[in-house]
Amino acid sequence: MSHIVIVRAFKPGDETGCRKLIRDCVMSSLSATFCGMLFKEITFQLIILLSAIMFIFFGMPLTVCLLVVPVVIALIYIGTYVTFAAKLTEINGEVANIPRLYMSNAFSCFWVAEAFEPYLMTQQPKEVHYTVMREEQFYQAKLDVSLQAKKIVGTVSLGKSYRLDRSAWIKRLCVHERYRRKGIASCLLNDAVQFAIDAGYSCANIVASEYTEEGRELCFKKGFELKQMYHKSILGSYITILMYELTYQIKPTEDDYSPTLDFEKAFLTQF
Repeated sequence: MSHIVIVRAFKPGDETGCRKLIRDCVMSSLSATFCGMLFKEITFQLIILLSAIMFIFFGMPLTVCLLVVPVVIALIYIGTYVTFAAKLTEINGEVANIPRLYMSNAFSCFWVAEAFEPYLMTQQPKEVHYTVMREEQFYQAKLDVSLQAKKIVGTVSLGKSYRLDRSAWIKRLCVHERYRRKGIASCLLNDAVQFAIDAGYSCANIVASEYTEEGRELCFKKGFELKQMYHKSILGSYITILMYELTYQIKPTEDDYSPTLDFEKAFLTQF
């Protein structure tokens, strides 16, 4: 067994690998997000509006007015890139404080997926079958990986929600592009959900954008349900991304209990 992936809890020293992986995963969706922005209605409205202003008020030739097209495209790309860069700054601060944010209490945790493979790989990771196992299974199997290279190829975290009572947030679900479709994300998500169950949370929530369809489909397969949809700002309120908040219900909420039904049940049991 020369190609394995171990899912384990975060350890000191993982910061560099986590930071690089999360950065690559975030930036890998930049192109898809940018392309999606180009075909939004607001983009065509901006092009038409600016062209009309130049033609009517400044008397510019039509050929010159058409130059607003690359200008609008450039502005959208800059705005999207700045948003992603700001997100990375936030993430870098979070990764630097993983021990304090996720590993210092019993209600949060951060996991990594670490790949072990030969130093001289003759095949691309996409072409290789990896055995995904948890750290406990790895120790029980007593596998020797001392002569293999290792690197972090996946992450996920779970922490307490300060907005919703008895709820948890699943964040930083990332898998390296070359290691996807191998069951790594599924195993990471399973561990996060199981941790939420063991910690006594009533539900676990996760947010995905309209451009991360694979991630949403995985969550739906795992039993997550759509809770709400909302728009996240990219350039003010003019250009936004549709976000999906998904929830995994662990315990019934107070709204699920009906006092009337409980009263009727208690009444009927008396006869």
